[in-house]
Amino acid sequence: MRKHLWQVDRVLVDLEDRDATVSLVHHISLSEITVRFRLRPEQLDDTATALRRRVEALAAEIVLDLGSYLDPAPD
Repeated sequence: MRKHLWQVDRVLVDLEDRDATVSLVHHISLSEITVRFRLRPEQLDDTATALRRRVEALAAEIVLDLGSYLDPAPD
């Protein structure tokens, strides 16, 4: 994922249920991707800033992983 094409629009973390929701917006097409996942209890043991960075990184990894399935197969 190119950082200059995608921007994190919103990060929500439900501390009680450990659910995370991250919305990413593509600068050119204005497409929006929403990624939802559940955090492990030990992932919440940090400051809010560190938790936000970790959640953003996890969302980016998920998008990249899913995007790899959409890449065309080499000839």
